[in-house]
Formats: sequence, structure tokens, C-alpha cells
Amino acid sequence: MDFTNITRKPIMLKEENKRFSFDQDKEMRGYIKLQTDGDKGLIVVTVDNVKFFPRGEYSYKLIFTGVKKEKRHYHMIGNISLSAYGTGEGSFRINLNDLDGQGMALWDFSTAIVAAMSMVNSREALHPVLSGDLTLSKEETSAKNTTPKDYSPFYNKFVLENCIEIAKKQDSFADIIPFDQDMTKATWKKITDCSLFPMISPGSNAPMTKYGHFLYGWQDTHYFLGIPGRFFPEEQPDGGKSGFVFWQPILGMEAEAHDETLSVDERRKKIYGYWIAAINRYNGHIEELPISAENSSK
Repeated sequence: MDFTNITRKPIMLKEENKRFSFDQDKEMRGYIKLQTDGDKGLIVVTVDNVKFFPRGEYSYKLIFTGVKKEKRHYHMIGNISLSAYGTGEGSFRINLNDLDGQGMALWDFSTAIVAAMSMVNSREALHPVLSGDLTLSKEETSAKNTTPKDYSPFYNKFVLENCIEIAKKQDSFADIIPFDQDMTKATWKKITDCSLFPMISPGSNAPMTKYGHFLYGWQDTHYFLGIPGRFFPEEQPDGGKSGFVFWQPILGMEAEAHDETLSVDERRKKIYGYWIAAINRYNGHIEELPISAENSSK
């Protein structure tokens, strides 16, 4: 699908809650771009200087809200993947005429909100972090574009098939328990043959070569890949753009990770861990890390 008709200028998002800023001395910012093709649309949201939670205490959601027939409606568009240094992005395909599956069209919503959702307390209210005026008319979102063939499923299939091939050989790889409190609840293997790495991730090559291995894990719904490195932007594969947005310290370093006698930079230099990407076992999509319900309730 060719989303080439940008219907309006980017929708600017302004700071709502300083608590969730990565750098307290700078303002959080963001914007939304909307592209359309007939009754289909693509929403791309970008945020900057938003606080990253390495243990997944909070995740960020894009939410639209508006009033129709004197009733306020909310619709959660999706998750925003955040890098370790406060930049994030999310892209979502939508039906312009029925955004929420209940008859609410895109132009029925008036406000876009980026909200922080607690992953450890299901009763905690959402925290608006950024917001912007979403007001659109039906005419603004109309488009008459042709739809070319989408070849991206090939790459999803490529990743998934490679993960399955590793799974078939799992008995030949060393078992490893890399984490004390593992948010993935996965079973892990240490693989020293880096040629088996199943993803296209240029930024993973250097750390795999340096440390001589990568981790392969799985649970019921996802495969996982772990790249060794410290919690530094320069050690995050591809700056998080290839899906490595979650980081966990290695077994035995959890206490040091919370040692407040050391500065943040000192802790980051001293503590090693893994950058983790999650791959859906059913379609090969590289997704936001699925947090275990057991861990999120702790």
C-alpha cells in the first residue's frame, strides 16, 4: 500500500507531564504524520526526550479521544517503542472510516495523547505525557492513490523461518540462565555461531563479534534475541530501530544496577546486560516486548 498522500502538516505534540522527561532541563516534544490511500491510513508518531524505563515499569501508548453525540470516546492506537536515550516511534495502519471498530472515524477524534501506562500496577491511571490537536475533516483525509504490492511480509517470513531453524537445533546449544528477574519468562540458549543470527540488524554485528555470542530464547508467543552490551545508546543495536529496545542486567548485577552510591554513568559503565528484541512466533513481526503478567504484578 502506497501511503504517499500526506494530508496535512505534522500534528505537533506538546509536553504535559515533566515527570516523564528523559532530560529534566529539556522539553519533551513529538509529532504525528498522517498518510492516506483511499480509506486506509498510516499514522507515524515520533517522540523525543521521553524517559526510558529499562525494566519496563511503564510503556507508552498513543491514544485518540473525541466527542461524538455528546459522549467522549477514547481509542488506543498502539504502542510507542522507545530507545534508551529517549527517542521513540510508532507506526500504525488504520481504517479512516472506522478507526476503533465501532464506527468512530478518524475525523471524530479531536485530540492525540501520548500516555504512560504502568506495567506493574494495573490500577494506576494513565499519565498524559504529550498531547496535540488532532482536528481533521473528512475532506482532508481523502486520497486517490494506487496501491502497489507490499513485499514486507517476505522479511517477516525470513526472520520467522530462521528462528524456527534455530529452535530445531536447540539441543545443540548451551543452556543459560542470564537473568535473575527475567521479564520475558523465556527459556534461553547461548549461541556462539553468530552466522546463525536470524535478523537483519547491522548494529548487532559489532557486539556479537566482540563478545562472541548472542542469546536465543522462547516462550509460548514469542522468540527472543539478546545482544550483549551495556545500557549506553552507543551499545544499543541500531539505536533501537531494529527492535532492540529492552535491556536487562545479567545475573548477579541487579544489586549494582540499583546502587545509588554510584552515579548513573558509573553504573552504566560497570553493569553489563543484554539488549532484547521480541519476534512474534506466528507472523514473524518484531514487536514491543510482551511483559509477563506474573512479573508485571510484582
